Amino acid sequence: MDDPGPQLIHEASEEQLEALVQTMYLVAFSDGEFSAVERTHFAASVAGLTDGRLAGDSLQQVVDQVGRKLQDDGLEACLADLAQRLTSRSLREAAMILASDMAAADGVLHPREQALLGGLAAALDLPPDSTREVTEGLTEPGAGDPSTTTTLDAP
Repeated sequence: MDDPGPQLIHEASEEQLEALVQTMYLVAFSDGEFSAVERTHFAASVAGLTDGRLAGDSLQQVVDQVGRKLQDDGLEACLADLAQRLTSRSLREAAMILASDMAAADGVLHPREQALLGGLAAALDLPPDSTREVTEGLTEPGAGDPSTTTTLDAP
């Protein structure tokens, strides 16, 4: 899967940008923790992704919105909502790239993060190997086993 590049992101609507940001947040929080490393990576990723179009209170509202939806309706509903807003294949692939990058931010690919990436690929109607393709470059052998936590090599 190729990086769709900044042009796609620049042309994305506000709603689509919010969906991409919410995708990253769901992955960051999927293991039950939002560590300082993940928070720093998330903030830097959002700043770079949105080029300042989404920051401060606006960003907090977007995060709170997906947090409430997750609590009220569950993960399946959140993923379905993201899929509805990420309408093009390019945006969906961008979401997978951003989600995988977020999963790798703390140097550990947790089983819940791995499962969420698989669920995201399914919800976005991407082939199951698209998840493997994205995570293969991030993890050591054995990361596909959901009973293990795999430490990632530092860049």
